[in-house]
Amino acid sequence: RTFLARQFVTYPFFLTQPFYLDDPLPGMSSLILQSVSGGLYQDERLAASVTADVGAQAHCTTQSATVVHSMAEHRYASQMVTISAAAGALVEYLPGPVILFPHANLRTVLDIVLAPSATVVVGDAFLVHDPAAQGQRFGSLMSETSVRRSDGRLLCRDRLRMNGDERMLEAPGVLHHFQAQGTMWVVSSSSSLELLEGLRAALNGGNGLYAGASTLPNQTGVWARLLASDALVLNRGLHAAWSAVRRVLTGQGVEGRRKVGWY
Repeated sequence: RTFLARQFVTYPFFLTQPFYLDDPLPGMSSLILQSVSGGLYQDERLAASVTADVGAQAHCTTQSATVVHSMAEHRYASQMVTISAAAGALVEYLPGPVILFPHANLRTVLDIVLAPSATVVVGDAFLVHDPAAQGQRFGSLMSETSVRRSDGRLLCRDRLRMNGDERMLEAPGVLHHFQAQGTMWVVSSSSSLELLEGLRAALNGGNGLYAGASTLPNQTGVWARLLASDALVLNRGLHAAWSAVRRVLTGQGVEGRRKVGWY
């Protein structure tokens, strides 16, 4: 079984002990990263890293969604995550979404570093929410995801930048009339065609869901981006995508898996 060999955690995070919940992957260690602070606040600079050794199997998630609170203009919170996977390792990083409150400004960076035979599955999602229902918008969101080989070679990179301007959000391909957006990355040397077909089949025809999947450059793997009418629809879409990926990688989906975190 994969075990937790070393950990270092400071405020605001707390890391659970490993759970073992997967029948098809009985050795997979499931970890929940919890926060005691109640969300992300102005001027916070948070960072997390996950390192999987040779042949390790780890599923990492959070206990729930993360609220990004209102901030002063031109002030922001940031979060940086690094995932490193050695040869033969399987790492799933599937945190809950971030919820952008009015005037929230968030910067995120995700770096995936992996050996040629490793597999990393990552989910990323955000929602927009105005708790006072006064038509207020979030401030800005900037995110960057990079995939590199262990020798430093950059395989692909995705950058997203948007603000709460109504004209921008309502443009097709940004949010339009949707309230949530999610992305799933499957960085793997496994058959990209089979993964792509599985993702497209899982995301086809969901009510309130608009999604597409394609291959990544440099034979890196596949990814999917989802627009959803609300958080529940987004959750169902991402769970279906995750299950399809598991079926390709292990021969069995995650329909019967005990729920941990948002997924």
